[in-house]
Amino acid sequence: MSKTNKTIAEKMQELNSYVAWFDSDDFTIEQALDTYKKAQTLATEIETELQALKNDITVLKKKFDA
Repeated sequence: MSKTNKTIAEKMQELNSYVAWFDSDDFTIEQALDTYKKAQTLATEIETELQALKNDITVLKKKFDA
């Protein structure tokens, strides 16, 4: 897991809050770049963790199929 020890579900919820912020009335150009970078980093973490889980599942499946 990542340094923050958040679950994938918690990270997804946080990412959704960033996306919602862009659609909200609180959106400001000054904060947009910072928020975008945070969202991008979080999305990359989620993608990496999901890929690792997929790899683990593939290995386990091969073991059970053998």
